[in-house]
Amino acid sequence: MIITPCSHGLEGIGVSTGYRSPGLHMSTIYNSLYQELEPKRFIKGSTPDPLRLEAGLAFESLLEEGIKQRLCGERMGEFITAEGIVYSPDLILFNSAPTERLGEIKLTWLSSKDVPREPANGFPPKFDKYFTQMKAYCYHLETCYARLITFFVNGTYRPPQPELLAWDVEFTKRELAENWQMLLNHAMHKRLLGIPI
Repeated sequence: MIITPCSHGLEGIGVSTGYRSPGLHMSTIYNSLYQELEPKRFIKGSTPDPLRLEAGLAFESLLEEGIKQRLCGERMGEFITAEGIVYSPDLILFNSAPTERLGEIKLTWLSSKDVPREPANGFPPKFDKYFTQMKAYCYHLETCYARLITFFVNGTYRPPQPELLAWDVEFTKRELAENWQMLLNHAMHKRLLGIPI
């Protein structure tokens, strides 16, 4: 047997291949916010590990296709808020009573140990960024309903074993409005919008 290392041919791994229009994106705002709220975890100017990013992008693409076929979900492309901020939900689930539901897909190496396994009123704080993002999208899609689908690469780590979990989430209109105002305030404070404060 002869084994020779070779190029994998996947240069540029960890870069989204989807179209991304120019302008301010919602992710720029909530990423900036969490770099201030949790600077040790979300390091300003740092580059995400490209292989972990690629795993997330690949999982998202695979799951989006499966959900579209099984649950009548659809990736809608990009939307633009009245302020000119671009955002692109992973999915919008149309057959989800009582109305359409935002679908958000995540892949993470965080532990699933403390996530709700029964109906609950909250999630561990380490997932706050997911909920900030979902609330912003729901606000602009004019729905209070979301579904978070998360692939925990190592589950609870006891033992490390993959785990796929999902939650239906219902936000109040007040939660959505307050979250959006917080993001707008942050964007204006950081001069991301180009609107003077």
